[in-house]
Amino acid sequence: MRDGITRRDFLNGVALAITGAGSIEWMRAAAEPTSAQADSALTYPPLRTGLRGSHVGSFEAAHRLRDGQPFDLSGAKVEEHYDLIVVGGGISGLASAYFYRQRKPGAKILILETNDDFGGHAKRNEFDVDGRMLLGYGGTQSIDSPRHHWSKAALGLLADLNVDLDRFKTAFDQGFYARWALNHAVFFGADAFGVNRLVRQPFGQWGDWDEKPTDAQAIRQYVEQFPLNERARAQLVEMWTSQRDVLAAVTPERRQQILEHTSYRDFLTAYWNADADVLKFLQKRTHGLWAIGIDAVPASETLTLPGMQAQRQIMEKAGAFEKPEPYIYHFPDGNASIARLLVRQLIPGIAPGRSMEDIVTARFDYSRLDLAEQDVRIRLRCTAVEVRNAGKGVNVAYVRDGKPTRAAARDCVLACYHAMMPYIAPELPAPQKAAMHANVRAPLVYVNVAVRNWKPWQQLGVAYIANVGGMFDAYLDFPVSLGNYRFAADPTQPVCIHMEYMPCAPNQGLDMREQYRIGRSKLYSMSFTDFERHIREELGAMLQTGGFEFDRDVAAITVNRWPHGYAYTPTPLYDDPEQAERLARVARKRVGRIAIANSDSGWDAYTHVAIEQAHRAVGELV
Repeated sequence: MRDGITRRDFLNGVALAITGAGSIEWMRAAAEPTSAQADSALTYPPLRTGLRGSHVGSFEAAHRLRDGQPFDLSGAKVEEHYDLIVVGGGISGLASAYFYRQRKPGAKILILETNDDFGGHAKRNEFDVDGRMLLGYGGTQSIDSPRHHWSKAALGLLADLNVDLDRFKTAFDQGFYARWALNHAVFFGADAFGVNRLVRQPFGQWGDWDEKPTDAQAIRQYVEQFPLNERARAQLVEMWTSQRDVLAAVTPERRQQILEHTSYRDFLTAYWNADADVLKFLQKRTHGLWAIGIDAVPASETLTLPGMQAQRQIMEKAGAFEKPEPYIYHFPDGNASIARLLVRQLIPGIAPGRSMEDIVTARFDYSRLDLAEQDVRIRLRCTAVEVRNAGKGVNVAYVRDGKPTRAAARDCVLACYHAMMPYIAPELPAPQKAAMHANVRAPLVYVNVAVRNWKPWQQLGVAYIANVGGMFDAYLDFPVSLGNYRFAADPTQPVCIHMEYMPCAPNQGLDMREQYRIGRSKLYSMSFTDFERHIREELGAMLQTGGFEFDRDVAAITVNRWPHGYAYTPTPLYDDPEQAERLARVARKRVGRIAIANSDSGWDAYTHVAIEQAHRAVGELV
């Protein structure tokens, strides 16, 4: 192998026990990292590659509690006192600390984070490829629809952090895809469709998620390249171009009921008599937003997809369809920059600068996260195992390296997963614990593959590849240049390829929660070696005709595995809206001096929800 992935990429994940001829050969041929590289990765978590996200060492203590094996806390004495202890160092936990200090300047705060980096799902992946810094997001991706969806409190926080939303209009190169003639494509793998075939979309452009093509001839030529049976191809052309209203005979009330209580898959089957190949082709189309297939998403949430044009037009006329904002509000490392901006505000001197521009390349001094002289301390690799009201305050027990310790505070915000809270807060009433358990997070995997150039993508004329029958979809990272960071504007330059995988158990009659639980179990059983094998095989097959060579072109891989990913979002397909709202209110109810935050509290998987719930939780305490 020439210029391949260094051994460091494997040793930072569970691939310490790597097996398999291909991977062993790769390791033997790889160059050893320099001592400077190794030291940098040890002291600077964003540089760690291999298996990240919910990495080894971050979840074992929590799983021990889940499995009914409590820690012996009899010898753990209170060693520290604070005004506030925050359990969870993601964006909601960091925002809680920020809002608390707004109300109580000078407050002493301890933030406990189970991972080896702060930010939670706002994970920064950093690479050095041929002397060039590459950044990728390992979790929460963008500031989504800030003009429409972000509250006054959430927008106020961005303003406090000096985030200027208008700056993204120029930071995001909105002419990039047209300039290089890059578009969507679909890949049909041989395992699922009998042939490896990449088909480039001839209409629209990358970034246009609205599937309303108008050129019927272009659509027909596009679909005719699909390795599907003739009936399926004809149906897809009709679904994309027809304005036929398959629900014309029903009342408006009945129409809404059908759309909300019928999955998209069942809708296509019942009202379009969809061929099995059509359903197979569309199965993963809802993965990106819902982390689950079309068998478990209501038709009302798929109005931009084939077969739904007439339903969408009716919704638009009724004013029920929101025009989307441009999807441009993206830092090069995703919302990890928001987490970093928060930490820089909370701990002065931890990183240079004060703007949204300089945060992108600012180097953080992780040795300053947990110093005794600071008002705010962030303690990594610590899992809270017991949180109780005690007198006029709260007592928190946590473990680090298996050793239990206690700390006390006047107030506490639980900003970890709802699924974990019943195990660490025994005072929670049974109905509240049940409501928390109803929030079953969606499992997902975000991969960043650092490559030495993107010439194969230019050759193929694609920026996004939907791998309709395989594990990973893939696309070029967003073209964002901010501060001193520059996107690879030329195909000869290094770039990150982002890949996504949402494990499901489709078409077995299972609801979202059941499929999420099965998918989570699947992720915990997979090693870095398993992911690397699929990445190698699928990326190689997708880009083969563009001249891609994996061992030559790939410099590093970071796999961000999130068995507890997106917060659960209720849908009318499985949830009664009023009951879901009641569950949310019960789950986030304050208990004594313990308040509840995180996006779980808002039952939606967005950064602004995490911030808003932090603002509410602090308001309940102060």
